[in-house]
Amino acid sequence: MKLSKIAFDCVQHETLVRKLHHYGIQGVALDLMSNYLRDRIQKVDVNGKRSNGSVMKIGVPQGSILGPFLFLIYINDLPYLAKDKHGIVLFADDTSLTFKINRRELAFDDVNNSLAKVVQWFEANNLVLNGKKTKCIKFTLPNVKHVKTTVLLNNEELKLEDTTVFLGITLDSKLQWGPHVNNLSNRLSSAAYAVKKIRHMTDVETARLVYFSYFHSIMSYGILLWGNAADISTIFVLQKRAVRSIYKMGPRESLRDKFKDFKIMTVYSQYIFENLMYVHKNISKFKKKCDCNNLNIRNRDQKKKVLSRNPPNWPSADWWTSHAIENVIENFGEQVS
Repeated sequence: MKLSKIAFDCVQHETLVRKLHHYGIQGVALDLMSNYLRDRIQKVDVNGKRSNGSVMKIGVPQGSILGPFLFLIYINDLPYLAKDKHGIVLFADDTSLTFKINRRELAFDDVNNSLAKVVQWFEANNLVLNGKKTKCIKFTLPNVKHVKTTVLLNNEELKLEDTTVFLGITLDSKLQWGPHVNNLSNRLSSAAYAVKKIRHMTDVETARLVYFSYFHSIMSYGILLWGNAADISTIFVLQKRAVRSIYKMGPRESLRDKFKDFKIMTVYSQYIFENLMYVHKNISKFKKKCDCNNLNIRNRDQKKKVLSRNPPNWPSADWWTSHAIENVIENFGEQVS
């Protein structure tokens, strides 16, 4: 859900001060925050001609450290509208509503009622939703029969999208990673071209810096989620193109042993590394076999292997906690600790 205006410019000072008081900011601290917002004057300067000043009663200063914090305080009570099986995810001015609905249910009245309450909340807080930028997507398995649904926002029907971008990750309505890999490939193709152009003008070390800051950062973002995609080989082809550009290698020269020599992880190795890092940092979230039964078996302290209904081409983080990688995780933990 997107706002019609810049979110930070719509914050009402009086409402914000009341919410700060509600969350326990009182006394001198509240007076300090009130003075920070109060009596700010805004002018317009066009070709040297300046308008009269106007005292601003809405909006928080942008570019400041307190600006994002104050806006988050302003919208912090929005998730309280969520009910069971519903969720509201906030990220700055980007609001996402999630609903878990039985596929046998034909009516979406609950969804529309919740949307109406969210719209009322935004209006009460001087925030206006942009219906054209607000998207609706229904996640189902590929073999699930499509059910006709109507989702309304301000009495206007929202079009059901096949894909949507959430925090830089392309989500597909059929729970497949193909669209994200396609979008990622386009971005990485441009990054590989940039590395090639930089290499023609600079040395190897500069090209490596560009590779890691540009290509590698794009490639590794969110790889823990999409790294088991079936067509990840497309990303590997683009990665090899970028690495060949750094070292001015021919298109037919093998990179089989070069990645290790160049100290560059392949996309496959990067996925495994991110899984290991995730498991190492969140080891308490994974159950042991002894947590699932009271049997005094030999491997009771091993992590329980979680299998999905359709095993992926590349295992997920849950798989990496199984016995096959147990020793690797322990050795990895000793190296990073």
